[in-house]
Amino acid sequence: MSKRNIVLSLVVAAPTAAVLISSCAPAARNVAHSNLTVQCTENLTGQDVTNGGASGTGHCALTGVLHDRGPTTDYRTQNGETVLIRRVVTGAKGTITFLITITLAGPGPSGEPWTITSGTKTYTKLHGRGYQVVDNYTGSPATFVLKGTVSQVRA
Repeated sequence: MSKRNIVLSLVVAAPTAAVLISSCAPAARNVAHSNLTVQCTENLTGQDVTNGGASGTGHCALTGVLHDRGPTTDYRTQNGETVLIRRVVTGAKGTITFLITITLAGPGPSGEPWTITSGTKTYTKLHGRGYQVVDNYTGSPATFVLKGTVSQVRA
């Protein structure tokens, strides 16, 4: 076999090998990371709910990578110096549940941390985290702002 035939064989075989390797490799997850801001205005019950019951209702607007708005309900649980707020926002495209952790001794330097614990419809595969940077629970109505980053696994 001449040198010319060997080179030609490698050129033809390389794309075939690449196709075989890529088809056997596990599928890479296509994840897009983007900023999210959630602005909420709520009427609170005026009681220090500690057992997971509803502590406020209102409306939220989502901006950034997501554009949606709709009603929200906060559910509050307290265990010692830690308060957990489960904020459920229902928009036209689905429902997102945020879990906000509040330390009564005071917020951290960035605010109170939040994570997305679940979503429905368009938000089923949505993940995210950030901080509640405005916590005006004494206002009438109360105002809250969440800022962070979200990612959504795509097929």
